[in-house]
Amino acid sequence: MTPAEFTTASIAILRSAVGWQSAIARRLGVESRTVRRWLADAAVPPWVDARMAELMGAREAAGPWPRDEWIVGDGVSQDGYRREYVIHVAPPRFVARVVAVDDQGMPEPSEGPADVVSGVVYSTGDSLLCEVDWIDQPEPGQITHLMDAAADAVDTSGED
Repeated sequence: MTPAEFTTASIAILRSAVGWQSAIARRLGVESRTVRRWLADAAVPPWVDARMAELMGAREAAGPWPRDEWIVGDGVSQDGYRREYVIHVAPPRFVARVVAVDDQGMPEPSEGPADVVSGVVYSTGDSLLCEVDWIDQPEPGQITHLMDAAADAVDTSGED
C-alpha cells in the first residue's frame, strides 16, 4: 500500500480528515508518530494492508454460502430504454453495459444511445460489453481475461 492509498483508505474509514493520523494509529494499535514516519519514509508496512481491509469490513467468505462473482441484470434508463449490465463483484470490481448488436456489429435500435467507441469495448458476437466503469483498477493484461469471463457470465445467465 502506498502512502497515498493509506491516506485515502484511512480517511474513508474514519469519515474525516481531521486528526486522521492519530485516529488511524489508535485503530491500528500503533503510536501516531509511527504513522507519520510511515508517510515521511513512504514505507507503509505490508501488514497494514490486511488490517485496513478488516477495518473496511472485508472478511473471508465464511459459512456454507457461496459468494457470487458475477451479477447480470436489467435496468431502465431515465429515457425509458432497457439496459442490461454485468457486474463483477470480486476485485477488480467493475460494471459493464451489455449492448445487443445487429449483423454489422452496430447497436440494435432498442438499445438506445450507447458508447461503443471509447474506453473498453469488447465484442461477444451478438453483443458488446461497453461503458465499463472500473471500481478497482485491473492489472495490465487482465482486461481481456475479465471481459471473456464477463461474456461467459452473460451467456450463462441467459440459459434459464
